[in-house]
Amino acid sequence: MKNLTIFCKDFELTDAIKAYIEEKMSTLTKFFNEAELETIHYSFRLGKTAQSHHNGKIFYAEVSMHTPEKNYGCRIEAENTYEAIDLIKDELVGNVTQHKDKARTLYIKGAQKFKQEIHELE
Repeated sequence: MKNLTIFCKDFELTDAIKAYIEEKMSTLTKFFNEAELETIHYSFRLGKTAQSHHNGKIFYAEVSMHTPEKNYGCRIEAENTYEAIDLIKDELVGNVTQHKDKARTLYIKGAQKFKQEIHELE
């Protein structure tokens, strides 16, 4: 992915983590058309919540996705980085589908209202 910025805090970014993030974020391309894909930019941040903790939810992942029509973002805490990346992808998919469904519903309601007004004029 060319429009992906990854920032790691308190640990080193490995090639495996980078490839995993790219793989998970590339699954979001099915929600957008080709013209939108060129303008989408992802800002991904990984880090530890605290240096002194060694168990529990000590890793976090944040993502900001900037699209032409809307900006999406979320933050997840998990026990390891891979789990955080999986959870943040699921959260982002939920946000995108919720917005797309809402836009589609508003479009359908507007079309139904327009059709009803045309029938009232007849």
